[in-house]
Amino acid sequence: MKSVLLSCSIAMLAHMVGASDALQKVTDAAKQVGNKPNYSWATMTRDADGSPGKLGPIQGKAEKNGVTFLAFVVGGVPVEVCMKDKKGAAKALEGWQTFDEIARTSGTAAAVVRYLRIYKAPVAESAELASNTKSLKEEESVFSGELKENIVKELLLFGVRRREGEEQPKTSDAKGDIKFWLKEGALTKYEIKVQGKVTVGDRENEINRTTTVQIKDAGTTKIDVPPEALEKMSDRSGPGSVALALL
Repeated sequence: MKSVLLSCSIAMLAHMVGASDALQKVTDAAKQVGNKPNYSWATMTRDADGSPGKLGPIQGKAEKNGVTFLAFVVGGVPVEVCMKDKKGAAKALEGWQTFDEIARTSGTAAAVVRYLRIYKAPVAESAELASNTKSLKEEESVFSGELKENIVKELLLFGVRRREGEEQPKTSDAKGDIKFWLKEGALTKYEIKVQGKVTVGDRENEINRTTTVQIKDAGTTKIDVPPEALEKMSDRSGPGSVALALL
């Protein structure tokens, strides 16, 4: 009996050590990218039926301790974004505007700004997701694990709208997993799969979504930030201007 208990204890300890080691490898792989002067990425979101995400593919670039640049499409309209720290500016049909200016509008434009204010570039996002897996397993430089339920619920609620007066959306049957790909110790790709039900008022939506982030050009990415965007992000920018038209 004692030998059986000992064997079980050793197996459990080995599993815990293996999961901890895998987490450290993924975390270090993200840091290796983050320690480069710059890097680029492409984010693609697909639903189970193959339809694209609400923002379409996102093309991103980031400088270490500098500007993050994003380009994507909303409702057929190209959008460019520049962000640094808590400041940001976006350009669509009406030229560059600050996040604060856009946030005073309603509808799609304001919703996009809410998303941008909490946006995390891949280095930060991947490290956070890795730390929120129940365990990570390694197989041929691919690390996979099941995401914790609270994180899956947050991901399911992305982009969900509610009408005025409706209660907060509710989630059920939430589950998700994640995979990380490493090459020469650096993170090159990660994929998030989430599914569940989201109820808003009397409407219930089933979600089955896959998001893939491909990291590239670490150390060789070039970012040309428009002077107008920098002006809007600075304290010198005036209260300006017309609403950002996304639709």
